[in-house]
Amino acid sequence: MKIVKDTNKRAEIKVPPNSRVPIETPDNMFEHHGLMLVLGKRQSGKSVFITNYLRMLKDANKADRIIVVSPTILSNKALLNSLHIEDDDCLDPDDPMCIDKIRDIIDEERDTFVHEIDKIARFRELKKVYDGDRVPIDAIDPYSLLEFTDDMGNLIEPTLRYGHRPILHVFFDDCQSSPVFRNKKLLNAAIRHRHLGGITHNPKKHKDLQGALGCSMYFAIQNLKAQGGSCPKAIRNNATQIVVVGKVKDEAELKDIYSSVAGEIDKDDFMKGYEYATQERHNSFVIDLHPKKTHPSRFRKNLNEYIVMGDSVEK
Repeated sequence: MKIVKDTNKRAEIKVPPNSRVPIETPDNMFEHHGLMLVLGKRQSGKSVFITNYLRMLKDANKADRIIVVSPTILSNKALLNSLHIEDDDCLDPDDPMCIDKIRDIIDEERDTFVHEIDKIARFRELKKVYDGDRVPIDAIDPYSLLEFTDDMGNLIEPTLRYGHRPILHVFFDDCQSSPVFRNKKLLNAAIRHRHLGGITHNPKKHKDLQGALGCSMYFAIQNLKAQGGSCPKAIRNNATQIVVVGKVKDEAELKDIYSSVAGEIDKDDFMKGYEYATQERHNSFVIDLHPKKTHPSRFRKNLNEYIVMGDSVEK
């Protein structure tokens, strides 16, 4: 084989600047935004796994709003109370407008965030005038005075509602055979989950207004490829984590799970990790397809035990 290199600089591929705004999470958490698939038999503990992970994120102030799509969520008060989920954020997977409502919520959060950033910028301009010496009264915008001062004329500094960019999560529970899984809008939203709630304001004017809010998505499902209600391929191919809760039903299903990660993971490592992690009932085998550089392995048992072996160790 002979290789001839073109020395023309214009022929080089240049990676454009990344407009993504990273979400800093505790070291034991996954990279975000993500798309997590959690598989298991009925009553294996799929929802428990996702709920606990969302609780950990909420404790770390990394889950400002959680949307749950489930036909049974309103009857699960324990889940609603533990994650402080409002009734308006509980959606029905049989509703043909379900995905539109999710996108409307994300856009609403984006618009509120943009308004807050603009308000903070206007306050800073007013404060510059206030901090100056001998400022003529006609140099101060009267509407700004009304907006940013109390009855005594003291400045009131505006803040962000959450203290940071909104961090959003969408949990699909018990939806696999429902209309939402056959809705093309779901596939589009899952593929573009990081880019939902795009911000079109000029980032040069406001550095915080760039990229998109995005959201992380979580799917509790019983199988990957079974007929009549399988997980859509577009969602499988975009998964950032695949979690197997308990033992799978049969060898064919285990092969389906491995085939979804075969390009990333050695089969022997996969089988060793699966057998070790699922020895006890309700325990989980976690496969992180996009681990942080600080993580010693892409495999875990549950969320607190890394399984380090062979090529699974991140260099």
